[in-house]
Amino acid sequence: MVYLDNIIIYLDSEEKYKKYVKWVLQKLYDEEILIAIKKCKFHIIKTNFIRFIIKLECISMDLKKIKAIINWQDLENVTGLRLFLGFYNYYRRFIIK
Repeated sequence: MVYLDNIIIYLDSEEKYKKYVKWVLQKLYDEEILIAIKKCKFHIIKTNFIRFIIKLECISMDLKKIKAIINWQDLENVTGLRLFLGFYNYYRRFIIK
């Protein structure tokens, strides 16, 4: 998964992971794309990424966003409705029907 200046690599085996990380780093080097290795994190099991919490077993909503839904103010105008629908559309895969 790549988003602007973030790269997340997730694979089901350690061997595949190491091989793919090496490949990605080599591609970045070949294209002269500089990275700050001090900012890189390897072998992590949980991270926050673009308003989601990514774990080995699943992707879930950030708890702050769940609280925002629970505390959502009553819709008083069209603008408020549009904001709510935009929020809903972004997180709809996590909402149980």
